[in-house]
Amino acid sequence: MKELKKIGVFSFFLLAFLIDSFADAEWQQNGSWKYKNDENVVDNHDEDGQQNDSWDHNNKNDHEDYDENELLQNGASELNYNDVESEAVDDDSWENVIDEDGEGTDVGGDDFNNGGQKPHILLIMADDVGQGDIEYYWKSGLVQMPNIEKLGAMGVTFYDAHSSPLCAPSRYMLLSGNYAHRGQWPGGTWGIKGKQNQFIWYQKSIAEALKQGGNYSTSMYGKWHIGGKIPLTKNGSLNITHMITARGHDWKQALIGGPQSIGFEKSFITSQGIQKHPYSFFRDGYLTTDVSDAVWWEKESYSTTSGTSIISRTGEGDPTWDSTKYNQILVNETEAFLEEYLASGSTDPFFTYVALGAVHAPYSPPYTYLDGTKIAGAYKSNHMDMLFEMDKVVGSLVSMIDERGLAEDTIIIFTSDNGGIRTRDSSQYGHNSHGPFRGAKGEVYEGGTRVPMILRYKGNFPAGETRWNLVGLQDLYKTICELVGVDIPDRSARDSWSFAKHIYDGNAPNPRKWQATFVRGEAIRKGMLKLVHHRKSMTTELYNLTEDISESNNIASNAKYKWVKTQMMNKLRKRSPCPGRDRRSNFEIKGGYWKGKMVNCAWFKNKMWRCNEYPEGEVYCSSLCNRFGC
Repeated sequence: MKELKKIGVFSFFLLAFLIDSFADAEWQQNGSWKYKNDENVVDNHDEDGQQNDSWDHNNKNDHEDYDENELLQNGASELNYNDVESEAVDDDSWENVIDEDGEGTDVGGDDFNNGGQKPHILLIMADDVGQGDIEYYWKSGLVQMPNIEKLGAMGVTFYDAHSSPLCAPSRYMLLSGNYAHRGQWPGGTWGIKGKQNQFIWYQKSIAEALKQGGNYSTSMYGKWHIGGKIPLTKNGSLNITHMITARGHDWKQALIGGPQSIGFEKSFITSQGIQKHPYSFFRDGYLTTDVSDAVWWEKESYSTTSGTSIISRTGEGDPTWDSTKYNQILVNETEAFLEEYLASGSTDPFFTYVALGAVHAPYSPPYTYLDGTKIAGAYKSNHMDMLFEMDKVVGSLVSMIDERGLAEDTIIIFTSDNGGIRTRDSSQYGHNSHGPFRGAKGEVYEGGTRVPMILRYKGNFPAGETRWNLVGLQDLYKTICELVGVDIPDRSARDSWSFAKHIYDGNAPNPRKWQATFVRGEAIRKGMLKLVHHRKSMTTELYNLTEDISESNNIASNAKYKWVKTQMMNKLRKRSPCPGRDRRSNFEIKGGYWKGKMVNCAWFKNKMWRCNEYPEGEVYCSSLCNRFGC
């Protein structure tokens, strides 16, 4: 019997070795480290073969949009934390691997509905709207927003919710449950070109999680802004100037890496909102413009029957393009989806994500709203007019839920992709987009990352309550999954913590102790302490937000805070695109074929393809598996 047991054990390890060796051979046959099981993926290089871009952005005028090709040249390889006094080298950066410093609890299928019918979900994301823009928050905005105020009165308002300071990274955060650098490129993926979208092949979006785990019908309308690849003909080449009419582009195929590739069954989107070409919609991944009808739009203003449409960057688009109609189109598309859903008699829940164009530049308010309300000229600036329209849009989306008797069956979430902008267009009249906070869009200070967040679930969530706990956009992933009783997909939502219990009870323990950002700079929150790190000068700023919400009194030189400053720098480094030292001890593989296996960095060194199969390699074995040249 002992001999038989020995043979059985030997057979098991032999089988494991053969599987591992076969996978390795397959990987080497494919050549290099391209991602497995995805025919449309590319490696971590740009089209010209150069290493991918740095993970920071140039300083730009806030009226302009940003592009991944406009990132700083001083890449992640320039990071140097060696001058920082180091402690607790082996603490963990992957927040939901280990309950670090008492932070959070990993969720998986808890059900606040007690096994009943899962609620529908309507997720609304505004664009460039800071907390200060909403008069309901800080009384610093001049635009009356009765619909958002009503939503807050019927739900729970969060005052310490955070995004990244820029658009594309935040949208990936929201949909993936990750910091931006967990995806393909550390500064996010912006336009549609020759790259895949921001998701890595094994990461599942919140739409996929809900669809697979909760049988949700999924749809998206509005601004996509996480990338995708233009489909090419057999021997076609990429032409980013003539995106629609280039001969080598095959628009009979769907956009590669569009919403349909990450779990959205229905979609009606533009690749970059209203600010950049192609000025055309995609339905379910397919370009809606006939290639022969496409026109070249020059940078100027165009008078239309609906208002003054503005093109801020030249490029191709649909001949009927009108930026003034954008947000109202999204309202109509969402309503059409609801009508179709109700007519189908489906008993499955739906998840609908509406990403508004409001209030990103160019500011082109329509003459009137759908109900005839005057929009253009309602306030003293076009920017404020767009804020006014945004509130009307939110009102329409909420009303279409309520009027169809779905209020008690639907979780409604309103938020924004980053802080408000600096614009003389509105500030000259006394409107303040960032309230009491320092900074604005594009900055790592509170004004650049603090966003509005309101959640309503009539008859379930408390009404008219506020929360001051620290949360991030990425936390909505696990929060939603816990609320509806859906498991977290393998190797997904690495930086997400559920705050579901905190929605119901403001006295519940705060699951998130730390929140970092690495886009357009570096900063980290530990409770109400805020550390800002400047890479070039290797200097830091430290603020106590409890006493100094405007971040005006730098206490970094105060000896009292020496230890906590060191601790915060260690946490910042460990969460960054370049976490630094490799972990010396063993750690557990959390997903994939070897789930549960205890390994060390030598396991990755022996089979380098594992770096792209198991995200623990990037977290714990940076010298081997880092994708950003650190």
